[in-house]
Amino acid sequence: RNQPTAAKYEYESSAASSERFTEELARRCADDPALDVTFLYDTKVEALTMDSSSSSDGKPRVTTLLTNRGTVDVPEDAEILVAAGSWTPHVLSLMDMYAPVYPLKGYAMSIPASGCAGLRPEDLPTRIVSDRYMYTSRLGDEIRITSVGEFSGWSSAPAPRVEADFRDEAVRQFPQLAPFVRDAGVRCGHRPYVNDGILLLGRVRELRNVCVSCGPGSNGWKLAMGSGEIA
Repeated sequence: RNQPTAAKYEYESSAASSERFTEELARRCADDPALDVTFLYDTKVEALTMDSSSSSDGKPRVTTLLTNRGTVDVPEDAEILVAAGSWTPHVLSLMDMYAPVYPLKGYAMSIPASGCAGLRPEDLPTRIVSDRYMYTSRLGDEIRITSVGEFSGWSSAPAPRVEADFRDEAVRQFPQLAPFVRDAGVRCGHRPYVNDGILLLGRVRELRNVCVSCGPGSNGWKLAMGSGEIA
């Protein structure tokens, strides 16, 4: 085992799964007719139309979204919330606006604790373990290992060299998990990184019916409920 050189105990720290959170949130929205939520999957906004003819202050409003699956009309009393994560700059660029958000690509793997045959409970991590390169957390039966991020565009495919280094670092930290680390699948996702670490939240002043909720990095989903209430 690798002996620690220092440690910090944060008694209020906790861990949770953003994947489970978003899946459950989507399920509740879809199952509750009172919420009146419709999900359009595999739909990309490619262009939009704006109109200022009925505006008393001269500000235009977005009236139509042109997508790869057809046209979506925006009702007169509807608000548009741009909450597209790392793709938020792409959507806002259709409105001739710039957002300082960058795709911070992270690597992750999951190992089922119940599948770690031959290991004792004390051989498995039970709390958040972090260092310069990785974070390891215990989410029920799941051991989640994640990396720090890299800037490499919007591709979500793991880079072979980085994936190999990621596995090697996981084995270095948890040699007892080496065979399970080697067999685990690696997935990538993008954290909407904002360089000053401040959430982009609020109304776009130049438009009548557009708001933004995006960032900051890996903490965005943790702020989602509060951000949604403000928006």
